[in-house]
Order: sequence, then structure tokens, then C-alpha cells
Amino acid sequence: MSENPGAPFPPQHVPQQHQQWPQQQWPQQQGWPQQPPKKKGLSTKVKVLLLVAALVVVGGGIGLILVMKAAAGPEKQATKLEAGDCVQLTGAGKEADAVKAACDNPQTPYVVSVKGSVEGDCPKGFYTYSVPTPLRGEGVGLCLGINAQVGLCFDDIETKTPPPLANCSGARLKISEVFDQASYVTSPCKEGTAEVISYTAYGATQKFKSATICFVKP
Repeated sequence: MSENPGAPFPPQHVPQQHQQWPQQQWPQQQGWPQQPPKKKGLSTKVKVLLLVAALVVVGGGIGLILVMKAAAGPEKQATKLEAGDCVQLTGAGKEADAVKAACDNPQTPYVVSVKGSVEGDCPKGFYTYSVPTPLRGEGVGLCLGINAQVGLCFDDIETKTPPPLANCSGARLKISEVFDQASYVTSPCKEGTAEVISYTAYGATQKFKSATICFVKP
């Protein structure tokens, strides 16, 4: 074999190995711990509106009560009366009332026999008087008798409603005598008496007293 120093060596292909370094996985950055969401409450504006609404409702209720009281007017004195009370009548219609007064007052013509509702009926011989109580109930019903006081004068005592007092100078009847017991058979009144009324009290605790009233022509 002859050597040929000038001949080059055949090229040798050395495979290139590209070595890849393993990529490191850095841990993901963790954020700060999150706080739980706050519960949503009523805003200040809503609270104020609710407070205002509540005040309006309360104020409206108070206003309604005041309006109703104003419409009803003052409480009637008749609601405080009891059987046996002597009374004077005041006003008329919705303003009608019965006020307690001294029995020996010459301006006090009636006495309460029975107090009840306006729907009740009075016994025979008594006068019916109704006192309305607007917005305060069904009203007050009174059964009135004539105040047994000598000297009181009337024109007509046969009516169903209370006869008004009359001026004795021109009146038809005047009380001349009074007796503290009822009399329906034999009259205790003197001769010349024009009219007689007798009232009977029922029950031991009845404050309305029995009486016989004698009338003469003045």
C-alpha cells in the first residue's frame, strides 16, 4: 500500500448533540390572603329615608287622632251624669248636652231618672232626651223627670220631650206643692190643683227619688 500523504482524510461527521437543560418551574407567586367580602347593609341614605318614612307614618297617625278629636269636639257632660242628678239642657242638635246643676237652682228644671243609650225608651210620664256624641259612641239617652221644686213654671207638661221653663208671669202651670212619695189613687195635693205628676223610684239603691208634684195655674 502506498501512502499518499497529500490525500486528505475523509471528513468525519460528528453528530452534534444539543443538550437542553431542564427548565425549572418557579412556583407561582401567591397573593396576599383575601378577606371575605363584607355583608352589604343599608346605606346611610336608605336608613335616613326609612327613618323619615317612619316619622311620617307616626306623625300622620298622631295627626289623624288630633283631627278625629277635633271633629268629635269636647266630651259631652251628659256622659258623666247619673240617675238622681239634676240637670240643665244646653245646645241643640249635634251640640245638645245635659249639664249637672244644683237641684235648688231655679234654673234647673229636670232630674235624671234613667241614663242609657239613645235607642232606649223611657217609662211613661218621663221625657226623652238624646245627647249625640260624634265619633265617641252611639250617644247618651236620658229619661228626665221634672225637678220637684216649688216655684218652677211650665206651659205644657204632657209632651214627650222635656218642656222648657217658662216665665211664671205668663206660664200655664206652676209647681205649688211637692211630696216625697208617689200617689196614683188619692192625690195629696190641695183643692184647686190643675195638674199632678207622680214619679216612682225602683230599687233600694235608686238615687232617683219618688215624688208627687202639684201644679196650679199662676
